[in-house]
Formats: sequence, C-alpha cells, structure tokens
Amino acid sequence: MRHLYTLPIVGLLVLVIIVAAYTVTDTPHNFTEAECRDCHIDHGKDPARLAGPVTELCRDCHKRTIRANSHPVDMSPQTAKIPADLPLTDGKVTCNTCHNIHGEARQIFGYRSYFLRRPASDLRFFCVSCHEENRARPGHKELVTLAHMGSQYIVTDPDQPLDPLSIECIGCHDGSLGGDAQFELGEGIWSHPMTIAHPIGVHYNTARMRTAGLRPPTTLDRKLRFYAGRMGCGTCHDMYSTLEARLVMDNTESRLCTACHYDK
Repeated sequence: MRHLYTLPIVGLLVLVIIVAAYTVTDTPHNFTEAECRDCHIDHGKDPARLAGPVTELCRDCHKRTIRANSHPVDMSPQTAKIPADLPLTDGKVTCNTCHNIHGEARQIFGYRSYFLRRPASDLRFFCVSCHEENRARPGHKELVTLAHMGSQYIVTDPDQPLDPLSIECIGCHDGSLGGDAQFELGEGIWSHPMTIAHPIGVHYNTARMRTAGLRPPTTLDRKLRFYAGRMGCGTCHDMYSTLEARLVMDNTESRLCTACHYDK
C-alpha cells in the first residue's frame, strides 16, 4: 500500500527538480557587475538612471535582431491602448515596454518567458494586451477573423521547411491548421481570399529557373525580404505595416507584383 503513496510523491519531486533546473539555467540576463555598468550609471544608488536610450542599450547585445520582424520602438502609440503594467518611456514604446530586462528567463514548467512583462505560453495572448480594440481601421486581430473565412494553405513539399515567421502567420490565418501548423507545414501554395494563390517556402532562384519573367535577385527592392533565399509571408507582408493588407510596399498598379514579375 505504501507504494501507492510513494509514486505521487516521487512524481512531484521530479516535477520540482525540472522546474528548478529551468529556473537556474538559460539565464542570459544574469548580468555581472561589469555588465551592469554598461547600462546603469550607478545601478546601486540610482538604477533608473541609464547610460543611454533603452533601445540603443538593448541593441548593443541584440545586434542580430531582424528589424522588419520586430515590433516598432521609440514611437508614440496612436491607436493601441497600453495597459499600466506595460510602461512607456516619455510616452513612447521601447523594448522595456514589453520586456522586463531583469525578469525570469523561464516561466513555470519551463516555458520561455522572453522576459515579457505578462506570462503567456502563446505569444498571441500577449499581443492582444494592447491590440484588442476595434477602431476606425480594423486591427490585426480583426483581420485574423476575416482571414479564417477563406484562406487556405496547401503543402506541396513537406521536406522543405518554412521560415518561423511564415509558420506563425499560417498558424493563425488558416483555421484548418491552427496550433499544429509547425508540425505539418512545408513549401506550399497560399490561397488568399478572393485573390490568386502564391507559393511560399520556394527558393527564389529555383523559381526563376522554372518560371520565366522573374527579375534577378540583385535588382529586387530591398523591402522584399527572403529567408535563406526562400519566399515567405514576410516577403510581401509586414505585420506592422500601415498599408492595405499589411503589404511591404504600395501595390497601386500592381507595383508589388511587378517588383518580382516583370511580365505581369
């Protein structure tokens, strides 16, 4: 009979050890005394007094952060409603607005926290902390609802993985895939509602060899982003764009299309 009580206790101890292990490991913001002085003029007496703007201080370490896929910073929010626990700096959004630089690297049970000021195992729930109200111009949340009415992604080559941004986009915008998208997606065709289909995950140079009418990569507008040479959702769309359909550039007279296709 004792064994029946012993098993739950052992299981609980194992769980505690796992949680503790995640707590003490993977702590990139566990700064040394010298590193504290890189950001704080006097971190002991006046920790709020920084050696420079927050964005610049963060960028010193995060040089590889891709600007196009990161939230805009050093800007005053015009439509989003910012909660009190997400602090602005002089009325502007900074890295410090969403991230607690000195927070924990892991949430309980090992989820990466990304140092976010609100715990969220699904980052979409963190985004709606600010982006949740329906205003004169529909926000990203409302557009997601519209996308579920007709968008469809068809995988043509599961052995060619998509870039992480495209996986996130399709995981939300195609209701038939949802949260399991990362296990199912590969190179394929994305059918936008009421528009023509377009491939993603395809290497641009490979597409040029198969299809006539594509411009050389060296002549393309730099607004068009590629991921290891492959096309993705982020090639044509930027979730922070203010243009229609979140396009990376104005598509009047098919300017975006003809940026790649000179025969359109």
